Amino acid sequence: MGGQTMSPTEAKAVPGTSVAGGGESGPAERAPARGDALRLVARFAGVVRGPLVVAVVLAVVAAMFELLPYWLVYSLVRDLVAGNVDERAFLAAAAVGVVAVVGQYTLFGAAMTLSHRAAFGMLYEIRMALARRLGRLPLGYFTRTRSGEVKRVLNDGTERIELVVAHALPDAVAGAAVWLGVSIWMFAVDWRLALASAVAVPAAFACMGTALRVSRDRLAPFLAADARMNGSIVEYLAGMPVVKVFNRTGEAFTETSRAVRDYTDQETAWARAWVPLGGAFYTLILANIVVILPVGLGLLRDGAVDVATLLFFVIVGAHYSRPLLKLFAIFAQFAHIAGGAREITAVLEQPELPDTGRRPALAGGDVEFDRVGFAYGDREVLHEVSFTARGGQVTALVGPSGAGKTTIARLVPRFADVTGGSIRVGGHDVREIGIEALMDAVAFVFQDTFLFDDTVAANIRVGRADASDDDVVAAARLARCDEFVSALPAGYDTVIGERGAMLSGGERQRVTIARAILKNAPIVVLDEATAFVDPDNEAAIQDAISALARGRTVLVVAHRLSTIVGADQILVVDGGRVVESGRHDDLVAANGTYARLWNDFVDAQSVVLHR
Repeated sequence: MGGQTMSPTEAKAVPGTSVAGGGESGPAERAPARGDALRLVARFAGVVRGPLVVAVVLAVVAAMFELLPYWLVYSLVRDLVAGNVDERAFLAAAAVGVVAVVGQYTLFGAAMTLSHRAAFGMLYEIRMALARRLGRLPLGYFTRTRSGEVKRVLNDGTERIELVVAHALPDAVAGAAVWLGVSIWMFAVDWRLALASAVAVPAAFACMGTALRVSRDRLAPFLAADARMNGSIVEYLAGMPVVKVFNRTGEAFTETSRAVRDYTDQETAWARAWVPLGGAFYTLILANIVVILPVGLGLLRDGAVDVATLLFFVIVGAHYSRPLLKLFAIFAQFAHIAGGAREITAVLEQPELPDTGRRPALAGGDVEFDRVGFAYGDREVLHEVSFTARGGQVTALVGPSGAGKTTIARLVPRFADVTGGSIRVGGHDVREIGIEALMDAVAFVFQDTFLFDDTVAANIRVGRADASDDDVVAAARLARCDEFVSALPAGYDTVIGERGAMLSGGERQRVTIARAILKNAPIVVLDEATAFVDPDNEAAIQDAISALARGRTVLVVAHRLSTIVGADQILVVDGGRVVESGRHDDLVAANGTYARLWNDFVDAQSVVLHR
């Protein structure tokens, strides 16, 4: 293949991805801040703000209902100690208690229903925003980013936001409201025992704050290890056929094994930094009864409080800090959530190709390269490339591997933008044509075919979503697909498996050509479409390409020189420059680079392999 297709902007380091040309994948060095998650939630809160506010209000009211049974118990104990035993009062308290419990769980259930609906609505919006952004990014982004990392952001990172919206906000607000309400209540009953109940809280939160601060430094390497592990596992599974064929299961798994061990080590290091202080928080937050009892008994002995008040603090004060455990659990998860939120934000802020949105009238199908330069980071791979591919003609790009042929082809549909010069389609700079309009004007057939796990018809219909069944079949016939499709169990309705696993390489290539035929774009770019097929399939594909080329501007990257002998124009690319151009016979007669390539090709065809 030719040179890479990445602009200088794309070559910069991006959080959550690796830098092209070297470096491991991973988040940026700065550890994510917990505010990253809240900022992301605020960014997408518009569509779910109403249900979310109602959910928080219901959660707070449900928390207030949770306090009612404690008040009833305190009132009954006080009356009992005072000798005011009233059976009806006990029955009434029991009825009110039942209503309070039912009301609490009903309101909390309603709050959780609304918060989860809001959360899933927000996840939908975030995922759609990510999908739209990914669809507008230069392909160079995907060449330097492992698919496992992208999957992790779309799936794992986004799922963590659900915890913030569905649980953290209502739970945190409700927990804080209950704790504040009980605090006020306890100080109103007796400020001394209230202080005894709360004395451990500052120390507990100091432990939690320190634990969060200490473990925060472990977050960046942990996220990097997580990204590396996900990417390595996806890559290992995707490459399983190659691994098995070459019997390299153990060796190929080495990188994945290292990635898993590194992830384990990072998580263990995080736990070791977290657990001592986190455990101290749990101990202190639940230890207030140890203070309440001695202080309360001393006050009772001195006559400063009565039995009812002491029992109130034993009952209520002992559970006083439990709502804070919800806050603690939420804060503990916020590090992971913030990491995912920051990676999502990093993708959403990736620079996309500028899009004018314009649909200018294209004057013919000429494709003009005017002194085009292109750099991969700091490495320039194309130098002053100029030529014109005329409308209705076939222009072939040939040359040694790595010469820049594929780069030239991929710059036409703006897989990346040029770093020098310009490319014009129909008389307009491709950067001035809206991306949708440019995509409508250009059909691209990749060397590496990709088919979806869907029916044959659905895969062909990718070329034009509103195509009728007759249009699909007509395109398939022109692409020489109809014969093998008719032999499939359900014909055009046959699901062909992941990446078209049910089809041969040549059959998959013909399906992609059928897509391009169905699209009916005036400009067609073929990236070595026959590079890896057998002679029988090559003949069928050449027939399909001939059908595709009729009346269109065709730019073809050629691996087998025999396929472009009849091209209207052959461009010889070497070292990122067009060094020769002309028709086949003229170039052979010139005895230059093309002649050498042609002679090598002829010699290779004459080699006979003996047993």
